[in-house]
Amino acid sequence: MIAFRTATERSTLRTPVVRPTVHGTLPAGDLIYAPALSFPRHATAQQVIDALRMMRPGDESVYYLFVTGEEDRLVGVVSLRQIVTAAPDTRIDQIMSSEVISLPASMAPEEQAHILGDSGLLALPVVDAEGRLVGSLDATELLDAVEDEATEDMYRLAGVAGDEELERPIARAARDRVFWLMINMITAFFAAAVVSRFEGVIAQAAMLAAFMPVVAGQGGNAGTQTLTFIVRSLALGEVSFANARRTLMRELFIGLCNGLTIGLLVGLIGWLWQGSVALGMVIGVAMLGNLILASVAGVLVPLALKAIRVDPALASSIFVTTVTDVCGFALFLGLGALALGMGYL
Repeated sequence: MIAFRTATERSTLRTPVVRPTVHGTLPAGDLIYAPALSFPRHATAQQVIDALRMMRPGDESVYYLFVTGEEDRLVGVVSLRQIVTAAPDTRIDQIMSSEVISLPASMAPEEQAHILGDSGLLALPVVDAEGRLVGSLDATELLDAVEDEATEDMYRLAGVAGDEELERPIARAARDRVFWLMINMITAFFAAAVVSRFEGVIAQAAMLAAFMPVVAGQGGNAGTQTLTFIVRSLALGEVSFANARRTLMRELFIGLCNGLTIGLLVGLIGWLWQGSVALGMVIGVAMLGNLILASVAGVLVPLALKAIRVDPALASSIFVTTVTDVCGFALFLGLGALALGMGYL
């Protein structure tokens, strides 16, 4: 019987069971490295088969067998199929693949998961700075991590704690939620301050007040669409500071297209509803401008938060909503004041 090693220690002949090791965390909880079963490069195919037979049924699944050299440094990988089909006395370093995609243990868990997902493999070995095997990241753990991360990001975008569950104490859940509600209330006063500066305009053209929720609501929805896409892309590594300009231009163009479409539709409704072409133009242009601003804010806000090391999923929605409300009201009422001063309203 040969001796084989786990991710962190050399096993004895009597201990063929691999012990998992825990390293690092993903945003939604601990990322647990799966057992990484390795054999010395001089072991034969028959010796490997004999060792595997010693493992109890129900042990952790073994996707790949890793091959190690001196000081447990990873030198290759061999599949079970290769072991079974090889001649019994064939050394595994003769049939192994030396081109191994390995994950540095120091790499961020999100990046490790991204590389594993792109590789199309069931598992990848994790090595330390010296190239020694310390475990493996398998697809099962990846799926759990992605699910947890997606749930946490979704909760955070809504200002809800990442560990929110039905069994969570009501007092604690209410405490966590009220904090972000208070932050949102404070930012809402900025929008109220903008509206208050146009009291005279609203008094002279009361019909403007009826369209204010439309401008704010559509801007908020457009900002949320862009924000959700950007936060997800940041988590997956698809958006970074390197391609930020291209991403911004893409979303800006989308905002322009949507702004023209919604702006024309809302302007037409305003004209037919109130019988005022000027009102239709004011609401249409304001909608166009606010949807463009929403797209810009949806990109720049999460990137800015990431730059100062604040989780974009945690606070982006509040700031994006503030931008769309404040800028939307200022643009709409400002254009209304201009039209009123020129005698068109």
